[in-house]
Amino acid sequence: MIWLYFCKTAEKERTLLRLLREKTGIEPHICRNEYGKPYAEGNEIFFNISHSGDICAIAVSDNPVGVDTEKTCGKERGAVLSRLTAREKSETEDERGFLRNWTAKEAYVKLKGARIWDYIKRLEFFGGKLYLDGKALREEIRFYETERLTVAVCADDARFEIENNAGFSPNDI
Repeated sequence: MIWLYFCKTAEKERTLLRLLREKTGIEPHICRNEYGKPYAEGNEIFFNISHSGDICAIAVSDNPVGVDTEKTCGKERGAVLSRLTAREKSETEDERGFLRNWTAKEAYVKLKGARIWDYIKRLEFFGGKLYLDGKALREEIRFYETERLTVAVCADDARFEIENNAGFSPNDI
């Protein structure tokens, strides 16, 4: 199971530490891998964190997880669009389609603890699936979307439950 939480970006560290204490019962010690992906040293719990503007999404799970969030803003994304394949472009005609594509890729890369630019030419998202070098990946993507936000969660089993311990939804931020 993957639990998805939302908080204000300014409160992300405090919220993350509280969530990890609640899930594990111990004080977490946060470390980072060589690419900056945070992890809780000595814990059997996984998490990933993403923010866009003033909204932060935190995914917590018993298994590795990646999350990416982007606010809907109507800005031009020509540089990224030029890197999409023809199949991807057919599904990214509007901002929602673009945000689904981008957040899916970012969530996968964050799951792997890597950098997007190491994957940008090799990773493709279309038809609701991720492909690396043309081969379908086993990892799954699930989306949580509001009018203002697109969140992608990536895991081997990407079922997730929305928990709102912070007392607000993304639309309230």
